[in-house]
Amino acid sequence: MKKYPLQFTLTLLLFICINTSFYWEGYLSILAFLAFFIVFIVYFVLFIELIRQIYISFRDKFAEKTRNILVFCMSLCLILIIIKPNGLIDFDQFEGTDRIVAQAEGAANCTSRLKLKTNEKYILESICFGIEKSKGEYKIIKDTIYFKRTTRNSFNAKFAIIKDHEIIIYKN
Repeated sequence: MKKYPLQFTLTLLLFICINTSFYWEGYLSILAFLAFFIVFIVYFVLFIELIRQIYISFRDKFAEKTRNILVFCMSLCLILIIIKPNGLIDFDQFEGTDRIVAQAEGAANCTSRLKLKTNEKYILESICFGIEKSKGEYKIIKDTIYFKRTTRNSFNAKFAIIKDHEIIIYKN
């Protein structure tokens, strides 16, 4: 669309950014706040631009086809982001169904969530001044969970013990 290249480009980039955030948000760590702040600013700017384009379309009685397509695309993108803020596809389901989910909250509202999947893979998501994800494999023997092959260096746990509806993780 030659007439509104910036609006179409920003709308498409925002849509792609939101729908692929599952893959890249865990690798940004502390920069995740900056990335989501930029995404919020782009969303806000596009929302203001949408209101302006709707006003101009009403004023011109929807005579310009390119502007009507722009209004439709921007409206669809912004509404989908409000309805599905994590994206249209739930990528977490592709990792397998949850077998055990444990969550802990620490100081400064920092949270950690450990998801043990049925395909013997785990995801540890830690949110504290940024988002960090660790993925790997596990094996449960009696009441002990043994972790192996992690994708991030910050999660160095070798095993955890399930005790009275709690998972106690032992780090080296």
